[in-house]
Amino acid sequence: FFQHLPTQKMSRRLLPFIWLWLPSLALAKDLAMVGLGTAGIKEVSTIVAAIQMGYRTLDTALIYGNHDMVREAIEESGIHRDELFLTSKVGFFPSSMDLPQEHQAAFGVATLPMPADLPFHPLNVKGKEAIELSLKELGVDYLDLCLIHVPATSALELSASFFTHLYHYWPKMPMWTETSVVGALKALAMQEVKTRQSQAKQERKRSWQNMETAKRRGLCRHIGVSNYPVEFMKEIDEYKTEPIYNEQQELHPLAQFRDVQDYARKAKVTLTGYGTGVVASVPLAKDIARKINRTPGQVLLRWAVQKGIHVNPKSNQVSRLKENLEVLDFALDDEDMSALDGLDVPKIFYWNTSVLVPQGF
Repeated sequence: FFQHLPTQKMSRRLLPFIWLWLPSLALAKDLAMVGLGTAGIKEVSTIVAAIQMGYRTLDTALIYGNHDMVREAIEESGIHRDELFLTSKVGFFPSSMDLPQEHQAAFGVATLPMPADLPFHPLNVKGKEAIELSLKELGVDYLDLCLIHVPATSALELSASFFTHLYHYWPKMPMWTETSVVGALKALAMQEVKTRQSQAKQERKRSWQNMETAKRRGLCRHIGVSNYPVEFMKEIDEYKTEPIYNEQQELHPLAQFRDVQDYARKAKVTLTGYGTGVVASVPLAKDIARKINRTPGQVLLRWAVQKGIHVNPKSNQVSRLKENLEVLDFALDDEDMSALDGLDVPKIFYWNTSVLVPQGF
C-alpha cells in the first residue's frame, strides 16, 4: 500500500490528508492530528461519544480533575485502551507556593492563593511529577504521552505567566485591571528570575529527569513539555537522555510563536496547538468560513493542521465534535493560509512563559 503513496511530487495541500487516508494505521498508537481535549467537558457521555465517533487521542491533565471521567469513558466506549493515545500532564505547581519573604507584607499573605477551580495537590508539583497517581486515577498501566504542564518553579513565576489566562477564563476579572495587575506580577517575577536562575534551572532539570525515569520504567511511552519557551527546550537539549516528543503550546493565527514552530521543526518535536476557539470571532476566519461553507472554528483548526500542528479541540456538543473531525476533509488554499498567517500580533490568551526567561539566557 505504502509504495502507491505520492512522494516527492506530493503537493503541500495533499500532505495533511495522509492522516485521513490511514485512520487505522496512524495509526492508533501515534498522536492523531485531531484529538479530543477534555478540560471543561461536563459529561462522561460526551467523551464516550467522541471515542465512538473516531477520536483516538485523548488529552487530559492532573490539574483538570477529570481523570475519573476519562477512565469511565474509556471503559464505557467499548474501545480497548491500547487503541487509544492517552496524554496527561503533571507538575503544574512549583514545589512551594510561598512568596519571597520581602514581598509577603505587600501581598498580605505568606503563601500565594490560587482559584478553587485549580485545586492544589501535593503531588502535582515540580520534582514529584505524579505520573503513578495519574495512572491510578485513569485506571491504566501507562500513558502514551506525559507532559510537564508548565516550567514555572516559583509562586511568582506561576502567577506572572498564568494570570493572562485567568483574565480570559474567569469573567469576574475586570479586563481594565489586566495591564496593571499582570504587568506588576511580570515585573516581580522577572526581578526574581535574576536572583534564582541557577535554582530554577536545577528544578526544571530535576523535573525532566523524573520524566525520563518514568519512561524507562514503562509508565509512559513518550515524554514532553507544555507551555515551554524555546530557551527552556534548548536547555533540556543540554542534558536529556530521552527525546522531547511533544510540546503543547497556545498556537493560532493571532499567536503563532514562530520561534517555537521553527525549533520543533528542526528538533523533530511534534507540536500540539491550542487556543483556536478563543479567536473564532476573528473577521477573517468568518469571511473564509462563509466562502468555503465551513465554520470559523473549522477554518482555524484547519490552519493549524495544514501546518502539521496537532490539535485537541474540546466541546460539550456532539455536533461540534463531529465538525472538529471534519477539518481533515478539506484544505485551505494558499491565499487563505497566507492571510491567516498575516494576523500574528502576537496576542496571548493563555500562558506567557517568556517572562520566566532571564535576559541574556
